[in-house]
Amino acid sequence: MYLLILTLIFALLIAIFAIQNAIPVTIQFFWITTQVPLVLIILGSVLAGALIVFLIASYRQFRPKGKDNFTKLYKETDKTDSQNSNSENSDSGPSNNK
Repeated sequence: MYLLILTLIFALLIAIFAIQNAIPVTIQFFWITTQVPLVLIILGSVLAGALIVFLIASYRQFRPKGKDNFTKLYKETDKTDSQNSNSENSDSGPSNNK
């Protein structure tokens, strides 16, 4: 709940900042030059950042689990093999107690 409140406050502060900076600015991208209000640049940058964060979070949430399962299985197999080799070494051959 606190995260939602903090997010709304942050969004409100960004909106106020953007509205107060509504002057037109010149944007150059390669050979294209245009004038747009600064508010659009600010809001566009915020939305692009939010989209990037959303996509990264979605990828982490829904990424394929195959590699993780393979790594876990490999570690379990390696652990089982080492336990088997230890038990074979202790049980191998008769002991020479003279």
